This record gives sequence, C-alpha cells and structure tokens, in this order.
Amino acid sequence: MIKVIILFVFLALQCWGENLTVFLHYGDAKPDKVIETTYSPGMSALDVLNRISRVEASKTGNYRFVRSIDGVQSQIGKFGWFYLIDGESVNTTAENFIFNDAKTMTWVYKVEACY
Repeated sequence: MIKVIILFVFLALQCWGENLTVFLHYGDAKPDKVIETTYSPGMSALDVLNRISRVEASKTGNYRFVRSIDGVQSQIGKFGWFYLIDGESVNTTAENFIFNDAKTMTWVYKVEACY
C-alpha cells in the first residue's frame, strides 16, 4: 500500500510540478548529465538533487554542504561542488534555496576558490 502511495506522489509531482532542467558537470571524473525533472512549491535545491542523484552532504557549523554527487567526492581545499540557478550564482546552501520559477539548476565540480 505504501509503495502505491509513493508512486502516486511521484507521478503527481511529475505531472503537476514546475519543469526543471538539471545539468551535472562532473569535471574529468565522468561524463556530464542533463536531467529533465520537476519541482513543487517548497522544494529546495537539495531536495531536487537528492531525487535525481546519489548525494552525500555533511554539516559544517550551521551549514550543510554537498560533498558527493553520484560518487564524485569533494576534496576539501582542492575540488568541490557548486551550483547555479538559471545561470546565476546563489548565495545560500542548496538545502536553503527554495525554488520559485526557476528553469535550470547546474551543479559543477570545480576547483574551490576559497581555501
């Protein structure tokens, strides 16, 4: 019974949610992916990412940071995961960014600028 409810909720989100294109750029670690999905009001960037990928996040102080996407691990002080919404940098963590009229989310594995 619970599986039926989960399936219904998933299908409802796919039908009635806002469309979102997610770009995952893994650097040299693996080929990039583009995923078409949806989000519903109140969902965070981390919620959506967790729906479409294997994600590991950890808390540092008051903030939760994405440390791994699909097995591509951050290397503190070297490489990390960063995200953009509609091509713009967002100044909050993925769990605190709540979607509202966004069309794209891009995750990039790149050299960390702050050591």
